[in-house]
Amino acid sequence: MASLFHILRLNSLRFRGACIAALGLWLAGCAASNPVAVDYDPAFKFANLRSYYMLDPLASGPVSPFEIKRARQAIDNQLRGRYTPAESRDQADFLVRVQLMSSDKVAVYEDPFSLYGGYGYFGLGWRAPLRVREYTQSTLVVDVSSADDAPLWRGSLPSKAAGFDDPRRQLQRFNEEAALIIGRFPPYNDVGYD
Repeated sequence: MASLFHILRLNSLRFRGACIAALGLWLAGCAASNPVAVDYDPAFKFANLRSYYMLDPLASGPVSPFEIKRARQAIDNQLRGRYTPAESRDQADFLVRVQLMSSDKVAVYEDPFSLYGGYGYFGLGWRAPLRVREYTQSTLVVDVSSADDAPLWRGSLPSKAAGFDDPRRQLQRFNEEAALIIGRFPPYNDVGYD
């Protein structure tokens, strides 16, 4: 009887371990990849870049001037860790422009868990009601161009920073998003310098 108890306990521990391992693998599979979209000129030697100049930022849609200021500040902070800011446009190896594009959207969907009656000519039957949700979709875009304004690199990311009312939390979120975008710059497509 005691050995049967030990066998059942051992099988229970093995089953629990297998469940934990399966859960770990499932969670690892659910991990989101980097959401930054990148496009660049593969013929350009990015290893030669040393200094940058920040151009005036652009905003479209319902964007506060404070939001675009915080986005620009976050990108500038990330670039300062790797490159030297230039005093003027003429002294820079590359130019950086930050854009924050925002638009109001409407999502319409059926809610299958909230049913109501009164559908049809005689008021018979059930159907799922439509739900309408308004939201703002923002995208943070960083454009890098050469000193003569030729496009070199673009990184963009759906931004969640506008959803924060607190300026400190908004700046923190912009810093996180800027780290993701600038983390993909430069593309390591070349080795060595000219």
